[in-house]
Amino acid sequence: MKTWMWSCLAACAGAVLVSGCASSARIGDPYFANVDSKANVYARQAQARVLKIAVMPFKASTELIGSSVSDMVVTELLRTQKYALVERGQMSKVLSEAELAMAGVSESKAVEAAKMLGAEAVVIGTVDEYGTQAKGGDTYAVVGLSIRLIDCTNAKIIWSADLAKMAEDDDIPLATHARQVVHELVSGLYQNLTGQSGSLPPSAPAGVNVSEMGLREAVVQWEKPAFPARYRVERAPTQQGPFVAVGEVAAMDGMFVDSGPSLKDAAVYYYRVVGIARNGTASEPSAVVETMTAPPPDPPGKVVASAPSSRCVSLKWSPPRSDGVVKYTVERAVAGEKSWKQVGTSATTVFRDGGEKGCDLSDSTKYRYRVFAENRVGAVSAASKESEVATLPPPAKVAEFSAVTDEVRCAPLSWRESPEADVSGYEIERAEGKDAEFERLAVVQGKATVVFEDGERKEGNLRDGVVYRYRIRAFNPVGGQGEWSSVASVVTKPMPKTPTGVKTTIDVAGKVGVSWVKNAEEFVTGYTVESRSDGGWFSRTVAANVSECAAEETGLDAGENRLYRVRAEDRYGRSSEWSEEVAGAARPLPPPPTGLKAVQDGGMCRLSFVPPRDGMSEFRIYRKKLFGSEFVKSSKAPEATVEAPPAGESAEYVVTAVDECGLESEQSEKVTIGG
Repeated sequence: MKTWMWSCLAACAGAVLVSGCASSARIGDPYFANVDSKANVYARQAQARVLKIAVMPFKASTELIGSSVSDMVVTELLRTQKYALVERGQMSKVLSEAELAMAGVSESKAVEAAKMLGAEAVVIGTVDEYGTQAKGGDTYAVVGLSIRLIDCTNAKIIWSADLAKMAEDDDIPLATHARQVVHELVSGLYQNLTGQSGSLPPSAPAGVNVSEMGLREAVVQWEKPAFPARYRVERAPTQQGPFVAVGEVAAMDGMFVDSGPSLKDAAVYYYRVVGIARNGTASEPSAVVETMTAPPPDPPGKVVASAPSSRCVSLKWSPPRSDGVVKYTVERAVAGEKSWKQVGTSATTVFRDGGEKGCDLSDSTKYRYRVFAENRVGAVSAASKESEVATLPPPAKVAEFSAVTDEVRCAPLSWRESPEADVSGYEIERAEGKDAEFERLAVVQGKATVVFEDGERKEGNLRDGVVYRYRIRAFNPVGGQGEWSSVASVVTKPMPKTPTGVKTTIDVAGKVGVSWVKNAEEFVTGYTVESRSDGGWFSRTVAANVSECAAEETGLDAGENRLYRVRAEDRYGRSSEWSEEVAGAARPLPPPPTGLKAVQDGGMCRLSFVPPRDGMSEFRIYRKKLFGSEFVKSSKAPEATVEAPPAGESAEYVVTAVDECGLESEQSEKVTIGG
């Protein structure tokens, strides 16, 4: 790269020498005259007439830096057209023969070398700074340079200039900043020597062009100028104007983007660029360039609407070929109506309308859809062609709905599973009684669940013997509800009926028998018989013989009165109401014999008496003692013979009657024998 640079400079120098342009150099070149230079410049008032000069490589921290910066100075000095430069190849040969280094020669050696090259003066310089410096957390390029032109005839300085500067932006490369510093330094020298400091307008911008079909924007570009300046961009609706300024940027930016609400779609605009110097002087405008902004996007194509599920519409379409489309707007209208409603936007070419609980779509309804495309600057297309679709109907009526009747306090329900894929459950209502209003009973989640038991469990909590009516409908996740099913009715199993025909048996010794008519219900499995005394202060349960529908209470006293009631019980633990109470009593004791007489005949005594009634099984004769009685004998007839007491003594006798049940009466009145 270094070899190429030197060759280029040598060619330039050769061109200058051949043409002899030094005597005809322009004065007032805006390339130098319009630069705001901060360079420190010294020039002798009486300057020698110098035409041919040599530029030595500069002193620097490295030979490469010194040579590179001196090359930049050579280029700028050539642009001034004030000097003819010694060709670098020739200078290297002379220095080599003189055994002098290309870089870092002393001032005296430089003058000596320049004389050998036939130069009238020599430029030497020093690169004081060439690197970066931290500032505010960023790193900036810094370049410092000093040069001077020495007269070879007397070794006096003809002029000198120096400049050290930090780059304005942290993104300016070090090499670029070095060229800017060299240009500003030579510009300051030029202005000092010519007296032309910003007195001429800048050159008209060159290479201006503008982008086509921008989205409400136009990108104006130009060739970057050789020195920093600002460019003003102007716009007009016609080629003749009027032009108005739309922006001003650094010329080195090379471009300007005109955008915003002032630009319209599909409109023609004309642009030109004007250079502005630091002192405010303006160049001639550039050539006028024409552009046209892009039209709004084309409408989307092939809009297809479908109904994939209940209260849901799926849309898809083809994107337009227009550039910059960033979103689509979807509108909906009920078929047959004119008003449209925006239902959403999409960044892709698909959209889903509804499909959620609470959405505003209805079942079995036709809707029309259209789509608009919108680009990144907000330009909206015309509406797409409409697409019509009908939403799905609500869930179908539930089929085969049935209820099992005659169950104990519950009602098992069943139905056929809904055929629709989006059904999510079932709602069941119940009415208690034939004419009652239906009320919500339960919500069954899950399409595959097809059974429900009212009453919560087998032998549940429904009322006994009551008519219940049921109906069911399917629903889906978005709130769609089917038609109510046909009504299924049940009657819960009634309670056991109260036993009838309850009666008691009498004339049984020490017990009472109870009987009743057997219940007709097959589910009755037993009976409970309860007895209590007539006074109501004592009651007990009597064991029942279920198969014979009878019960017997034993251990009663003779003639004891009791009250009895019966209730039926089923296999589910339910009991009927108590039957009416019926009275019963144990067989009473027979009355004692009466009319007891005694006739003594010698050592024997004959007793006779009257039986209490016919049918007595026997009579028992007792002899009274001091305490109690002593059984003497038994007789089938109402008479008996006993021994008479010894003379001077007496004996007392009593008689009892024993009936056919073995009950023995109280003792008769006593009779005395002897005395």
